[in-house]
Amino acid sequence: MSDLYLSTGRKEGAAGSLYWPVRFTNTSTSSCALRGYPGVSVLDTAHHQIGPAATRSGRSYGTVTLSPGHSASATIRTTNGPVGGACLRTGTYLRIYPPASRTAALLPAPWTICSGVFQVGPVNTEGVF
Repeated sequence: MSDLYLSTGRKEGAAGSLYWPVRFTNTSTSSCALRGYPGVSVLDTAHHQIGPAATRSGRSYGTVTLSPGHSASATIRTTNGPVGGACLRTGTYLRIYPPASRTAALLPAPWTICSGVFQVGPVNTEGVF
């Protein structure tokens, strides 16, 4: 975990959904491998969790090997507003556990879970959900 730098990409909306990539960048001097889904939850300013953790999108995945300085991402998704359900209050941070890690990173990132939809896709290099 100490050799991964986490950041967010640009939020994008499509077909009633809001997507936001979470980028994992290898900052070590050797390759590392990531496989599967990160754990993601939304926290308020006091680091209390807002709503449930993200569920997995169900997409198949493989192992992603990152050379030093290279990145892969996992995309989080919610609805683009209250579509069939209310929105929770906006969080201040995303708590992210890289796949197979028990150490989380906190990213300052405003995120609002709407309509009970909060999903995460697997880590990949294609940018797919």
